[in-house]
Amino acid sequence: MQLVDVLIFASGLVSSFIVGGNNNATALGILISTRAIKRRLAYLLNAIASSLGVFTGYFTMSSSVYGLFPDDNSFLVKLLILSMLLSTVISFYYLNRSGIPSSLSQMLYPSAVVLAIISHSRFNWSKFIITAISWAISPTLAIVASLGLYYLLVHSIISERKVIRQMKVYKSLITFSALFTSFVTGANAIGLIVSAGLISFPSIVVIPSYALATALGIYLTSTRVSITVGFRITRLGYIASISALTGGNIISEIFTILGIPISITQTITGGIIGLSFRSMGTDVKEQLSKIGKGWVTSPTLSILVSLAIFGILRSIIS
Repeated sequence: MQLVDVLIFASGLVSSFIVGGNNNATALGILISTRAIKRRLAYLLNAIASSLGVFTGYFTMSSSVYGLFPDDNSFLVKLLILSMLLSTVISFYYLNRSGIPSSLSQMLYPSAVVLAIISHSRFNWSKFIITAISWAISPTLAIVASLGLYYLLVHSIISERKVIRQMKVYKSLITFSALFTSFVTGANAIGLIVSAGLISFPSIVVIPSYALATALGIYLTSTRVSITVGFRITRLGYIASISALTGGNIISEIFTILGIPISITQTITGGIIGLSFRSMGTDVKEQLSKIGKGWVTSPTLSILVSLAIFGILRSIIS
């Protein structure tokens, strides 16, 4: 075992911690803001759901990074993967602190392309092209799914005349949508990181370690973000927020089953846009602007940081 293997594994742990805490804030926030379940139970169930997602996502997402480089056991490729992971940690943390929605796959994949070109490494271009297409398709599909689900729920729930019964249905659906969000985050986003970690360590070590790091991220870093995000989403209304989350998550899970890494944040944002179309207010332009910023800033910053890190690592080794 080489030092680079340990560094890849450690970078994956840190990335799982940060991404797990940030991406699960939406699920945690909606549970806390609506008081669908108690706060402690919300943390516990979100951690469990996300961890289950990590374990199940392995079966379809294991080659998402591992299969990008045909020579993925070479020392050079391990340096490229390490540079990508370190860049993701730095970029993801900075962009989310700045309030810009960022995508893990939109950081890793463009960085991989640039690093493969400058290092003259073999690269799986078909996997990259399919993933890039999914970045444009997934938010659009989420808009359609959220709108369709909204009108279905409106007719189903309003037909229930008993107010107490309606509230129980609301709480059940909110809890389901939140836990589904955590599950999909673990399966797709953390599954992408797991795939990178498999280059250095076996799955029996990587999967439980990254699942634990994700759970710790939920407990230790989600509190402030979850409150802000939760109240922002629930302003849409209970049915609308349930539809936005669930509609976006259905699309995310379909892509996860197909083994295609996408942006969980952008599919959920697509769901929110779909519900915002009902009024065609300024919120639609705001959400579209956020997605646009994410598409530009995520890959650009990650590429620059990964190039700098790769240059430093290569000079040290030389």
